[in-house]
Amino acid sequence: MRESKAELTDRLRREGKFDAFKKRREDLKAGGMAAGDAWDVAAEEFPSLDAKPDPGTLPKADRRALKGKLPVSIAQAAARAFEQLDCDWIKPADAPSPGAWGMLEWARSSMTARSEFYRTFVAKLMMPPQEETRKKKETAEAHDRELYKRLFGNLKPDPEADRAAQEALDRTLGRNVEGT
Repeated sequence: MRESKAELTDRLRREGKFDAFKKRREDLKAGGMAAGDAWDVAAEEFPSLDAKPDPGTLPKADRRALKGKLPVSIAQAAARAFEQLDCDWIKPADAPSPGAWGMLEWARSSMTARSEFYRTFVAKLMMPPQEETRKKKETAEAHDRELYKRLFGNLKPDPEADRAAQEALDRTLGRNVEGT
């Protein structure tokens, strides 16, 4: 269903594109186009971010090539979809699995779906390095605690003495100590 002029104007204002729309419309009118036609042409050049492509204009993908392909992990499917999101030449036969193809099609279906894909999957794909850093820090802290126990026995921790001992240990191991 086509947007009314009022709906289009409201949407373009929300999207921050109304001034660009007006300039394009005025350029078309200056080029000799009738005002109504200029509005229609400019409106087509500023589609809704949520607009889905007209299914009648898209060729149907032959999904038979997906038959018999084994599933891949969601992370692998998301990584593949991320890499192929803007590659319009990719066909179902190029997908590693039916799920990867479905994810790619969904992410391509609208700007809202693309945003949700980035928010849901791409952010999580980027998390492993952060998670790895956190685990390394935890391992180093556990190692330090074990070393402290070997050096000082099973004494009940004294926060002041503990801090001084930790700083001495850090200096011994060549780590940066605040204030030094």
